[in-house]
Amino acid sequence: MPALAERITANLAEVRDLIVATCRRQGRDPQGVRLIAVTKEQTPEVLAPVVAAGVFDLGENRVDHLETMHASAPTGARFHFIGRVQGRQLAKLAPFCVAIHSLCDADHVARLGRACVESDRRIEVFLQVNVADDPAKAGVRLADLEARVELVRRTAGLEMVGLMTMAPLAPEGGQADDATIRRCFATLRGLAEQHRLPRLSMGMSEDFVHALAEGATDLRIGSRLFR
Repeated sequence: MPALAERITANLAEVRDLIVATCRRQGRDPQGVRLIAVTKEQTPEVLAPVVAAGVFDLGENRVDHLETMHASAPTGARFHFIGRVQGRQLAKLAPFCVAIHSLCDADHVARLGRACVESDRRIEVFLQVNVADDPAKAGVRLADLEARVELVRRTAGLEMVGLMTMAPLAPEGGQADDATIRRCFATLRGLAEQHRLPRLSMGMSEDFVHALAEGATDLRIGSRLFR
């Protein structure tokens, strides 16, 4: 455990240094950035050192793994659901999560709202946006975004806080080039401004510096912390 804790602490320090440096270049306050440690492929042993290092926000993408990690989490840990949502699982998220970053469907908005009301909870919502407006990809299509934002705002138990996207892949696979990634993140920032939303969930281990440069407020970082 000491070796694991030392490795996580060192990796977190490296990521935090990059966050601070990037924010300073942008004239931003790094305190406005929320670092979410994505623990989706980890065992419960990582939770104590992550929280001890001052990262209380944890990201999960499967309900069963979320339940396992929640049962072992230190006091103060806050769980974010960042994975693809299945309607039948929404009721299970309400008791465990402070935020969901991947909500898309109108039906899922209604179901999650009901589950939150029944659990006496209020959950932050980031709508996942299909920035490319590609019918083959997940996320809210651009033509539907305004209506979906307003639906979340009207739904009891939910707090509409921001938008989420993931960096695009190159046609041949792997990450797209830096300019394409920056355009994707800049588009999401423009959409958030248009809809008066304060938070942007974008940026992962390989591209979070680009995301920060385009205004990201919530970074979802996994492999870089646990390598």
